[in-house]
Amino acid sequence: MPRTKTSGLKLALVVAVALALVFVIFGGIAHGYTWRNVALLASAGAVIGAIGAPYIEPQAFRHPTLWQMFFSVLGCVLLAVYLSAGADGYALAIVVGIVIGYLAPYWVKHIQVP
Repeated sequence: MPRTKTSGLKLALVVAVALALVFVIFGGIAHGYTWRNVALLASAGAVIGAIGAPYIEPQAFRHPTLWQMFFSVLGCVLLAVYLSAGADGYALAIVVGIVIGYLAPYWVKHIQVP
């Protein structure tokens, strides 16, 4: 499949939305359907879906590692917001997100839905 400018974005959007729905449905059964739980589960599913999209179709992304690093940092910062972290928590979230994103090609194949 030849790479187009938006094919990676479309794939990532579809995978992110699908995984967000799966996380909300099955995670909500286990943890309850409060607004806070639904928001956390949906954002976790969407971020993991966006991180995993380059694994599904590697040719659709020009720089898959940077893509995965960006969404890993985003996910870690969202977690810091959820936990009401201070400035040091946000700095740690950025560093951990960079490491997780850089190592994503090794761990993303082991993702299991809740």
